[in-house]
Amino acid sequence: MELKAYERIKFANNLRPLLIKNECECCGETDTLHLHHDKQFAQMLKETLDRLGYEYKLKKEDYTREQLENITDMLLGVHIKSTYTTLCEKCHVEIHKNGELINHFLRKEKLNIIDIEDINNLEKYLNSILNIKLFANEQQKLSEFIINKLNTIGKNIDYRTKIIKPSTLKDIIKNVSKLNYNIFKSKETKGIAKGRRYIIISKIIESEVL
Repeated sequence: MELKAYERIKFANNLRPLLIKNECECCGETDTLHLHHDKQFAQMLKETLDRLGYEYKLKKEDYTREQLENITDMLLGVHIKSTYTTLCEKCHVEIHKNGELINHFLRKEKLNIIDIEDINNLEKYLNSILNIKLFANEQQKLSEFIINKLNTIGKNIDYRTKIIKPSTLKDIIKNVSKLNYNIFKSKETKGIAKGRRYIIISKIIESEVL
């Protein structure tokens, strides 16, 4: 067996399941996903052999068992420090044919450039709940709106519960969507709701921004 093929199998068995995401980072496809190495596999293998002081040999059988273990261990370490992109089969073919086109879309994704329609929809929703005490149920509705209704915002959210934390909501609204709203956390001090936590979303006026 070729050394490169042998090491690819080791990578696929040990690290690939931990690195690959559940959808294509370019188009959102979930079928036939590939893990694209941002640094070529052959280059990482060459760097590993150079660091170990080993000569490149085509067949893995040309190395001793100890040498193979050393190569595998060091190469897996190189892999861990590298970066990867999850792509569907179509986008993976395209990136090798025309890297600039795909990389353009990937850069947009990494810079959190989102669809203007989603921003407008979020702003309309926020305007409908301005300066209202939002308890758990209302916060859940806002969270579900972002996760389920806003395509380009919701798919990038890493959440563990149905309710997005206020700090995450604030980041989505101010830093991702670039909307001039603020979120304040508080606790009810009287009435039957005494002790219940809530948030209030308010509009930031221009003088506050300046």
